Amino acid sequence: MTDSKGRILAVTTGKELLDEMAPSISGRGLELVCVPSLKYAAARLGTGDCSAMVVDFSQVAPTERENFLALHKQYPKVHLFTLESVASTAPVLSAPLRRLSWPLPKGFADQVRVITHPVIILADQILFMTGAVQTAFQQAGVQTVSLESTKDLPEFISRQTKAHVSTSQPKKSHTLWELVVGYEEEEDEPETTLQPGNVVVAQFTGTTEEADSLDSAIRSKIPEAVCYSISGMDMTHYAIQALKDRHPVALPREQAGRIAGILIESSEGRDVRLKEREKARILLLDNFKPALTALDQALLGAGYEVTASMDGEEALELCKKGTFHLAVIGTAITFAQHSGAELAQKLRERDPDLRIIFMVDRYPLQAALQGVSQVVELGLDDAILKPVEASRLIFSVEKALERRFLLLENARLLKEVQEFNRQLAQVNSFQKNFFATVAHDVKSPLTAILGYAEVLNSKLKNQPTELKYASNIHSSAKTLNLLISDLVDLAAIESGKLRVEMGTLNLLTVVNDVRTRVEITARQRKINFDVQLPPVLPPLTGDDARIGQVIQNLCTNAIQYTKQGGQVTIKVEPAPDKVTVSVVDTGIGISREDLPRVWERFFQTEEAKSMRKAGFGLGLKIAREIVQRHGGEMGIESELGVGSRFFFHIPIKK
Repeated sequence: MTDSKGRILAVTTGKELLDEMAPSISGRGLELVCVPSLKYAAARLGTGDCSAMVVDFSQVAPTERENFLALHKQYPKVHLFTLESVASTAPVLSAPLRRLSWPLPKGFADQVRVITHPVIILADQILFMTGAVQTAFQQAGVQTVSLESTKDLPEFISRQTKAHVSTSQPKKSHTLWELVVGYEEEEDEPETTLQPGNVVVAQFTGTTEEADSLDSAIRSKIPEAVCYSISGMDMTHYAIQALKDRHPVALPREQAGRIAGILIESSEGRDVRLKEREKARILLLDNFKPALTALDQALLGAGYEVTASMDGEEALELCKKGTFHLAVIGTAITFAQHSGAELAQKLRERDPDLRIIFMVDRYPLQAALQGVSQVVELGLDDAILKPVEASRLIFSVEKALERRFLLLENARLLKEVQEFNRQLAQVNSFQKNFFATVAHDVKSPLTAILGYAEVLNSKLKNQPTELKYASNIHSSAKTLNLLISDLVDLAAIESGKLRVEMGTLNLLTVVNDVRTRVEITARQRKINFDVQLPPVLPPLTGDDARIGQVIQNLCTNAIQYTKQGGQVTIKVEPAPDKVTVSVVDTGIGISREDLPRVWERFFQTEEAKSMRKAGFGLGLKIAREIVQRHGGEMGIESELGVGSRFFFHIPIKK
């Protein structure tokens, strides 16, 4: 893919991120490019061929955060995702404002408990008003200070920090004269102070820019302070909104596989998909009319179609007449013949896709606990304690409707995937049958062509023109035979029937045999060819023919992709537990982006395609499979324009 809109730059030093992201990336027609550090990321972004950058702070030092944020400011049109680990969000690490996922990351409150500098949590309105954040810290034994506003927050933190320092100082001593004539005691200001491990949880309703500005103001007054923002907003909604506003998106490391989906959802096509959603219809049921009216108006103001009722039987009749997307049920229904739980079950029987939220009386406590437990038992969406705030209900409604949409969308996609898998199975079946046909029906006549071509070569030695034709037939048949051999081996690998005859492996003899076959080609291409062998090797087990096939494949590739005057070397190096065979060349090399794909079947780099005369790109996959059948592994070291080293290990026979 050459469209920069579909290219994602991943900054990581490990392959785990690539393994996790690759299925969702390729499945959505995107392309993943990997670099190991900030330096390489800056160079790649400078080419202008990437639309998003993913920084893995489980592999990249969190101290580089400010540098990556600065890089993002240079390229604001490139979406930035940061994958956060336990280490990268640790409060002991000084850093600009970081976003925490909700619920709090495992162990975060315990980390806060043991540090002494201020920790400020900017919580959204819902999490703050419900006390969810404060409760999470208190359960971990961490004291909190709650502020309903962030007004003068930097000054407040500074004051409290200084107050804590002053209260820890020894009391002022008095002179003898003061003790005789007396003195006035200075009254301590009755002010709450920050103790080691305490946090300030402040309600924050501003924008991302305002949060960043507030963080800067706090750290300018108290450099050791660390600030976090936290929201109960659905992760996908948060990420899409952040991308829309050109802000970085912070995700937990384990959510890396969702990045491709978020990028697709945030694309222009998302607006079309959103228009396809029906306007949500909500059934609102409760026995307290003032609350029912207030919540009805709030939901209407939020853009929903609402049908309100105080009668459970009437609600059931309404469901028979029309379809609702969600029902909000007050569990204490005065005029209903059914309890809230029974009513929910009957509604679900009529429409299994209906989402349901309970509004539960706060008192008596037993009734509240029963209502919450019923939500879990019945698989409902939420339980809200009365009196219900409109903002809290709207938040819960949004999450429930999003869940409904995702469940229905997943069901639709599952059907598409099943149909796709059925078609793919047909293609795979055709492919296997094709390979089998090639193996049995084409190989035999081709062998005959090769044989007759050799006879013609011997018979036409005195007829130059005819000999040239016969030689061309022989050469083309040999090339075709190699291609078909690759297809046959691939078919055997796919079916698990690749034949490897294990016996005593004479590796030195195998390497010398390969040398005699390939050094002629190297000489013709004016390439220096060298072999470096030890005098003896420890006993090895393997298939001489198959290992020879691997080495010859590596040598053929090296010679083919090395320009005139270059160097190709075979090295055999014994170690205590294995023998390493390397083929080193000074050829065109392989780019960092293409390295993870060299083992894929049919894959060829663009540079290789321009130089290769024939081939399917199967040789490396087959070679690696052969090596793995010998209990070894294959590897590659390469740099574009410098050269490559392909190597494999064979374990020493014990």
